[in-house]
Amino acid sequence: MFRKAKPSEASAKPSKSKNSLPSIIGSDVHLLGNLVSESAVDFSGTIDGNIRCDVLTLRGQGTVKGEITANTVFIHGTVKGLIRAKVVNLLASCKVEGIIIHEQLSIEDGAFVDGKFKRSDRVIVPSISEDETYDSAENNEDSAFGGASKPIANMKVLENIRLIR
Repeated sequence: MFRKAKPSEASAKPSKSKNSLPSIIGSDVHLLGNLVSESAVDFSGTIDGNIRCDVLTLRGQGTVKGEITANTVFIHGTVKGLIRAKVVNLLASCKVEGIIIHEQLSIEDGAFVDGKFKRSDRVIVPSISEDETYDSAENNEDSAFGGASKPIANMKVLENIRLIR
């Protein structure tokens, strides 16, 4: 009836794959703080803070006031701040105000951009491991995800996130 788990079964951890389903944030969500994910994020809400993930899709209703750090971004909505990504896709419905650091850039006809583009041959998007988190008190003078003067490994505690409806 009852059976003990084999040691190999008990110690097995689920694998964290970047091919997992995206985290979906709906349009009724307002975040104050930072959003960090190891995989894809499909964002339709509003965030006053920063986003770091592998692939970000910012939908038409989505608004970001802060920094976006990702490997690939698809922007349909509004961004006020810095976008740092290897591949940046600005779609016709987007409105971006700020700086865009990229390796590859695609801009559809009709996209609104007010800011500065900086092409880089090597945009470094740090990977996220289980023991890395963000401490706003230590990094308040740098960009939210470890600016030039502080390495990513020094991150400690994720900033509080509040859900407002």
